[in-house]
Amino acid sequence: MARCDFLIIGIGNAGRGDDGLGWAFADRLAHLAPDRLQLEYRYQLVPEDAELLTHFSRVLFADASQASLPDGFALELCLPDTDAGLYTHQQTPGAILFLSSELYGHRPQAHLLTIQGCEWGFDTQLSALARQNLERAFAGFQNFYGMP
Repeated sequence: MARCDFLIIGIGNAGRGDDGLGWAFADRLAHLAPDRLQLEYRYQLVPEDAELLTHFSRVLFADASQASLPDGFALELCLPDTDAGLYTHQQTPGAILFLSSELYGHRPQAHLLTIQGCEWGFDTQLSALARQNLERAFAGFQNFYGMP
């Protein structure tokens, strides 16, 4: 099914200001290495996303954060979350990893990239701070994964 082995899932809403950072990050990668990455866009993660993960050995979830992050972004190992509310409408990356492992016996190497934003109103533009943090996150991603 997958034409590559690395899945990037941008999470957010491009119509809600900085909540669109996950999508903007995925957009930024679209021209970087299209043959090495598969990009997906989600308003939120749902249980059905667990099956998608079974086709990849590496997954990166990219999402906006309201938290103050020292470098404007954080790139962390994502582990299965057995305590997540698996019966709620919205799922966490850890819950999706857990479901993939439990239901399909597959657990890809996964990381969560959170990018700090500050404006969450109805707007299709990122704030200046969010754009700055997006650039930092992109550079951090390239450095971590060794991509040009």
